[in-house]
Parts: sequence; structure tokens; C-alpha cells
Amino acid sequence: MTVSRSSQQPVYLAVVDYLANLIKQGALQPGDPLTSERALCEQFGISRTSVRKALAILSGMGLVEVTPRSGARVAQASSQAAIASLSQMIARNRYQAVHLYEVRRLIEVQAARLAAMRREEADVIKLREQHHIIQNSLQNPSVLHQADMRLHVGIAESTKNPFFGELMNVLIAAYMEIFNVVWSPWGSPQEEQALFSRYFQQHGLIVEAIAEQDPEAAAAYMTQHIDDSRKQYERMLALRSQAV
Repeated sequence: MTVSRSSQQPVYLAVVDYLANLIKQGALQPGDPLTSERALCEQFGISRTSVRKALAILSGMGLVEVTPRSGARVAQASSQAAIASLSQMIARNRYQAVHLYEVRRLIEVQAARLAAMRREEADVIKLREQHHIIQNSLQNPSVLHQADMRLHVGIAESTKNPFFGELMNVLIAAYMEIFNVVWSPWGSPQEEQALFSRYFQQHGLIVEAIAEQDPEAAAAYMTQHIDDSRKQYERMLALRSQAV
């Protein structure tokens, strides 16, 4: 089986479209398992890296659930499916991610503010756990990125407003796209570690402001974090354009 490929669309997005359509059309039902990564590679004629990117995006869209030992299966129906098309649109326009940062600023700054006002002790424990995972993963970008995203989702869920959590899960699909640019090697190992360490410190300030129930400090630290991330993304785009 093959998927339609175009010169302007990465192959893993073609796989996303193909599997998403099967799910939307009912050919794959909630709870149905997908075949293994190896089988998907053979089925679509692509690399395991491309398969994992496709599954990560489908997971962020809420269409697929991926567990380490059980593999991937179609997610149970949720509100995520209703806005899956938004995730696909963001993924296709990943090179205009500056627009995404504007959306992040609107959503995540307010989420940090509300989380500080409404969080429970259990939320603080979870956020600190994710921050600890980030600290222990500064040398492992793959684990670091996943922990980073779970921390941001955890902040949104701490607002006790289900729409924030839903929106963050949708935006994660877009993050998976732009992380390839923002976090790709761009300087010496020392420079990259300095960047990761700065983001780790920013996350810590956000988490502790939420723990201390200081909404304005949480909002201010989140604003700084998102703005720094946007500037790094713009630097990467400038470096890539110069290399062309």
C-alpha cells in the first residue's frame, strides 16, 4: 500500500492524512490497534522516523493513543476528533510558526494565570515531577521534548477549565512539527546545553509561581518563556535561509 506524495508535503504528513481519513470514515474504529511500526514502515515504504512523526502528530490530534509496550491504537472518541482538522492545518503551515507563537501567548499566559489561582496540591506535585524529568533529560532531547510538552499540558489542565487542556493537546501536534526546527542542532553542544538550561530555569519559575498561587508572576514568566522560544525559532529560520 502506498500513500500520495507531493514535492511540497513531507511523507509523514501523507501518512497522517491517510490514517486520519480511515479513522474519520469509520474504517478504523476506536480501540482498534494499528500495526507495528515495522509493519507501517513496510506498508507505506517509509522510515521508522517518519512513522514515529506521523504517530506523534496523530496522538497530538487525539486520534491515536500510543503506549510503549502496547503500540498504537485508535483513540476513544473525544472532542479532539472534532478539531483534528485544525491540527492538520497547523502542521501543514509549520514554517509560519511565528503565528503559532502568537496563539500560544494568548492561551498559555492566561492558562498560567488561572492555574496559579485554581491549582490543587496534586497539580503542583505533577508539575514538579515533570520539571524533575526535564532536569534529568537535558542530555536527551527526545525525552526532554516529551516532558516539556507534558508540563505545558499539565499547566493547562491545572486551570480546571477542560477547554484549556483540549486546546493544548491540539497545539501539541503543531509543536511536534516546529520542534524539528527549534531544537535541531544549531550551535556547539555547550551553546545548546545553555539554551536547554535556560528553558529549564524558566519552567521552574513558572511552576513555583503556580505553586505559590501568584497569578501575575506565573503569567509574566510564561510570557518570557514563550517569547524566548519564538526568538530562538526565528534565529533558526534566519540561519537556515543563510545556508541556502
